[in-house]
Amino acid sequence: MKLLCYLGDWWRWTFFLFALLVMPVMAQGTWNVLPVIFSLSLILTLAPDFKKYQLVGLGSKIWNEHRRSLVVLCALAAAIGALTVQLWWVLPIYAVAAALSMYRRPAPTRTGYTTSGTQPSSSFGWFPRTLAGQTIYRPQAKAWCGACLAQMIGLVLYQYEDAASVLEFLGIFIWVLTVVLLAAVLGSLRKSLREYTVMGGSRRDWSRHTAALGLIPVLAAIIFSAGLTNDGELVTAIALLGATCAPVLVTLEFLGKKNCYPFILYAILIAGIVVVYVQTPISTIAKFFLAVVFYAVWALTLPSYMRRANVHGGGMSGWLGVS
Repeated sequence: MKLLCYLGDWWRWTFFLFALLVMPVMAQGTWNVLPVIFSLSLILTLAPDFKKYQLVGLGSKIWNEHRRSLVVLCALAAAIGALTVQLWWVLPIYAVAAALSMYRRPAPTRTGYTTSGTQPSSSFGWFPRTLAGQTIYRPQAKAWCGACLAQMIGLVLYQYEDAASVLEFLGIFIWVLTVVLLAAVLGSLRKSLREYTVMGGSRRDWSRHTAALGLIPVLAAIIFSAGLTNDGELVTAIALLGATCAPVLVTLEFLGKKNCYPFILYAILIAGIVVVYVQTPISTIAKFFLAVVFYAVWALTLPSYMRRANVHGGGMSGWLGVS
């Protein structure tokens, strides 16, 4: 399983498995056939990317073993999801589909080692082939998206936890996973700064790019909360919370004796925002303005904060064992 997680897109498979668990509850009634179709499509088609197995010299035998492991996990998740809404009739269908998928031995498509698509050095992904794109945007964007995805799944489970008792347990698990992924964000911040500065980048440019990427949790909070509720005040409150996510994590990760003064400023700002939010009845626009002002102050003072930061220290990520 370690080799499967190392060679595969574990974050994508995790999303699929939780979708199999949650979708039957969310689509009860008229649309309950849609999770069944989605589950069958995953059981019959989900497979690891064989190019990664080729690069490390592994053949189709191990690839098929890992594919079968994914089939078993998908079938179990789909069955548990169906049992939460008592779709008993679909269990034999899942069993037959899993048996057929495990019985067949598909031949993966092989690619030559001379093609540019299979060379490790050319795996730039969706990010630009620049120093900032590969050492800052790529690791940080992936870490932020993973943490935001876990929080979104947790909010959905919290919204529908009354529909089935198993969703409450899954919600607790998801929030624990969110903490783990936020720890991974801390590790990606330190790793990106270390790699960017070692290869000639400046801390000022790193701060500017990191402040831009810190808007990912803010935008995710606004979009997803607006989709779940029509309460503008609640959406603004979640956006305000999202605006503190990146500043808090970056500040804690690189906090040291030489840069403690900006940390005191951030703490005073956060405390002031909390006091104003709790004690003063202000409008939704004013709360949104508070979030914008706080994030702008943090983004403008971040280069000064990072100028005195210890790049090679352990930080919070080292204490948590992720760096």
